[in-house]
Amino acid sequence: MADANEQTNKDNIVSKKLPFHIGGPNTSLPFFAESFLGWSLCVSCLAVSGYHYGKSIVLSSGWYSGVYRSVRGLVRRVMGDWMTSRSLACTASSKHIESQAYNGNNEATWIPLTTHSRAELDKKSPWERYLALLRLLEKRYPEVLTPLTVVENERIPGKLGNVADPTLSSMDDDALSAKYKADAALVRVLRHDDICRRLASLAMRPYDASKFTTAGHKSSHPHTTTLLKQLPHNRLLQRMSKLWNRILTLPSLEEAKSFYRLPAPGATSVATARNKCHSNDANYPYRISLILPAFYEKGSHLFQKLTNALEMAVDPKEVEVVIVDAGGCSDLEMLLSLAGDDAECDKVKDGKSNHHWWGQVAIYSFDTGGGRGPCLNFGASVATGRILTFCHSDTTLPNEWDSRIISTLEHKGMDNDELSRLGITRANSCAFSFGIDTSHEGLSMPFESTTKTYYPPGIRAVETTANLRTRLYSLPYGDQVISLQAAVFHFLGGFPDQCLMEDYELVALLRRRAALFVAPSDGSGGLQKENVAIIPGTPALCSPRRWQKFGVLYVTYMNSKFVNLYAGARKMSPDDLFQLYYSRKPPERDDADSQWEIELRTILEG
Repeated sequence: MADANEQTNKDNIVSKKLPFHIGGPNTSLPFFAESFLGWSLCVSCLAVSGYHYGKSIVLSSGWYSGVYRSVRGLVRRVMGDWMTSRSLACTASSKHIESQAYNGNNEATWIPLTTHSRAELDKKSPWERYLALLRLLEKRYPEVLTPLTVVENERIPGKLGNVADPTLSSMDDDALSAKYKADAALVRVLRHDDICRRLASLAMRPYDASKFTTAGHKSSHPHTTTLLKQLPHNRLLQRMSKLWNRILTLPSLEEAKSFYRLPAPGATSVATARNKCHSNDANYPYRISLILPAFYEKGSHLFQKLTNALEMAVDPKEVEVVIVDAGGCSDLEMLLSLAGDDAECDKVKDGKSNHHWWGQVAIYSFDTGGGRGPCLNFGASVATGRILTFCHSDTTLPNEWDSRIISTLEHKGMDNDELSRLGITRANSCAFSFGIDTSHEGLSMPFESTTKTYYPPGIRAVETTANLRTRLYSLPYGDQVISLQAAVFHFLGGFPDQCLMEDYELVALLRRRAALFVAPSDGSGGLQKENVAIIPGTPALCSPRRWQKFGVLYVTYMNSKFVNLYAGARKMSPDDLFQLYYSRKPPERDDADSQWEIELRTILEG
């Protein structure tokens, strides 16, 4: 969503820097040579994605820790304790795993409750987040902090060795009852209060002890630890750790249908057109909210995209379109005509279908800054659909896209117990397969006549390896039209509040849950796994414009480079990444804090 003029200038500068005229319509390489190099680079980048997946997911799984312990035990028995300590203690992996204890579990398998921006992780320590959570609980939910009376050497009636004292038995029963009630209240609060859930996630996360102070103490040696390891006798930390899996569990499929989040207060649409010729759902006016962020977009371009999406939809009157104008857009009012008006409902009575109208088209202005993450979150906050679908303005939706999304996320009306009994994995999110529009219309580039219909060599390598990455590593990107149930999106905290890589962070959390978390089913007692579902069939098509302009080699290399800068050892911040990518400062913000931090500040100061 870069400024159109600035992006064009940047593109022209980059074009002149490309070595040996590799890539683009003026390339000096033969077609087959450039195609071969493109395939080679795409396969290499797929391997790099596999490395990041292995580092963040596979090495975090329980089986890896089990294999490590088994191998270590075998080596110790064969070579002795001295040789084991000499050979294993010197390896980085040994040190890493030895420091990974998290209340009896591997610390690397820790799963956050919500997404977090890099700024939220860096600006305050887990100890500071814990203190803020404590203050908030004291102010709003004091019942979860009620001191619990614990009888020393707990006696459980009916067990061998229990002292047959009715007074002690009554005390035990009362203590257990109070404990269960307090724990149930804590789970309820952390599952339903967005700010408390974010604070708990930040307080419980692993962190580098040399970077942050904990209760007045700071380690001089860098090592990974947790607040619970530093304060093992803290009752609230103990309780949250014990209840973590219950708090992590997604809202059930039934809850996702009944959950309704009121639109953001004070958010008023610039213009709205409705054509609701259907009976509203008990909780949601629409089944899908199609959210499109727009920055320096022309209304005519979006009109064409939405018209195509309208023709491809099975039941568009059940779809709400939310256009978020982040600045510089023109002629957006023409999009309102795609919703018709209430008078169109009368035509159905005369035998004429109202199929080709959206249920609603709403245009909102977003002017608080911060980039793509805050912009998408704002769109989600004003949406009224049961499912949130995020679509880039240069992406073409496939045939029957709406029914395919609904069927994937709602599992054809089944509930959690049915999924558990049938052994079906629940989709915590979904995305389409990746495609590039190489049709004659897609390859036509009206902004530069000299490159019209130019077919970039190696473009199929991009499609193939992107789909392999998506299926092997559960890593779809934003141009694959990511969709989530509204209840799940808000439960997970939405997109992180940052200007770049917001889709990468959200999907990273979703796939981490899919790989490492198994939730107990409420009714049948079975276990419920999750997955990032890739919808089979026709893919969503991305515009080929950038590959046409620079070639497959350059675009693939740069995309991989920026992912490595962000997710690799350097851990470059989104703001620095934005400046490097767009050659300008990141978008200004009205407030340096995230929206939930602003709300927290207001509550605690009130």
